[in-house]
Amino acid sequence: MKAIIVGAGDVGFVAAETISDMNDVLVIEKDEDIADTLKGRLNVSVLREDGTNPRILRYAIENQNAEVLVSALHSDSENLFVCMMAKRIKPELRTVATVDDPDFVIEAQRTKMEGVDQIISPGLVTAEKMYKLCILENVVEYEAVKEMGVCIAVFKIEPRHQIVGRVTMHLPLPKDCTVFAIYRDGVVYTSPETMEIHSGDRLYVFGSDQAVEQFNDLAGVDEVGREFCILGGSIVGKNLAKMLSDNPKKRYVKIIDKDAEICKNLSKELTGVVVINADFTDPDIQFDENVFKSDATVSTSRKDDTNLLICMSAKRHNARKVIARFFMREYEDIFEYTDLQTIIGYDRVISNEITKSVLSDEIVITRMQSSEGVFFTHTVDDESRLLDRYVGDVNMPEGLRIVAIMRDGEIIYPLLDTMMIKGDSAIMFSIDKRPSELIKVLGKCRIPEM
Repeated sequence: MKAIIVGAGDVGFVAAETISDMNDVLVIEKDEDIADTLKGRLNVSVLREDGTNPRILRYAIENQNAEVLVSALHSDSENLFVCMMAKRIKPELRTVATVDDPDFVIEAQRTKMEGVDQIISPGLVTAEKMYKLCILENVVEYEAVKEMGVCIAVFKIEPRHQIVGRVTMHLPLPKDCTVFAIYRDGVVYTSPETMEIHSGDRLYVFGSDQAVEQFNDLAGVDEVGREFCILGGSIVGKNLAKMLSDNPKKRYVKIIDKDAEICKNLSKELTGVVVINADFTDPDIQFDENVFKSDATVSTSRKDDTNLLICMSAKRHNARKVIARFFMREYEDIFEYTDLQTIIGYDRVISNEITKSVLSDEIVITRMQSSEGVFFTHTVDDESRLLDRYVGDVNMPEGLRIVAIMRDGEIIYPLLDTMMIKGDSAIMFSIDKRPSELIKVLGKCRIPEM
């Protein structure tokens, strides 16, 4: 596939990195320093020009013979404009715009905006992930696969949980979910059926949102979260506050930001949310506002060092649950050092959304934050070694598992005697994705390198 990416900022860089694994990518970036950095780090072509210029855009599309274009400039309106121009130049071109402002997203979805095939909103996706992490007490990682109507949730098992000591295969699971892996002592086990659940384990659950919520209750919930403190009035923070306050279950939500103008706007836009104008990094403010006594404290600042400071303070105060995001990959190991285990990498959010929106056929559908785990789909056809095989008869290497089967638009949670037939789409999970091994098992493999 030949692709064009307009803009190589935070979003554009990750998009280029994600798509360029197995595709021919041209990046249009007018900033000389950014363009040079891109050339040195990624296997992509770079055109140092202004991608909003119609002449430049036409030249790039025609010379690249592009099949898809992703506009990842800093301006939402410019991204929409670029996609519209690109569509006029080449109507069959698939266009993807990255947009932060939720009003743009809603309007684009409502009107099916001409020229824009797909909208990606990293900020909105991040807020949705944080929302699920807030309301699901035992979940430390969450990935939605909306196209399939399912999600992946990672549950951290504590000594208080009632499923400790139970064998996985004996759990009274909801019908539309499965436990497909257990993380223990730095190792991910993809055949957990006969394993006894221990305190400290992380259970990987795949299923519908409703089933995941039921599993959260099955694990054991001491008290449903009622109080939430959001630190930072960014787009992410504002969207999260709205989601929590709109939930039919009565919840107390407050958001703290030191910018008076931001707080003024938040007060106008949010109902049922307490808005506080203060510096949430100040220990006195943290004490006065009971920041770390909430059921969940969420740090949404755009500054990694600020979010890291909050995480470290939370650990010192034995906070019940803390959720934070980070932008720079270099910070990931430092965040994990806090052992709070509920962190969201901005690059991973972007990568997953780009993958789902741009790539097609046999693809990676999502990657996990906490491990090297990756989900991908495999079409069962005449070339597949899974054709007319029972799930239990397939000799899977350690680290590879058939999690579910998509058949005629429905998700099947397979048993050992489930036969895979032509036209099935097997949803696979791989913890150590070696294409050579996957080819031996599956018969073919077009999975990009991580």
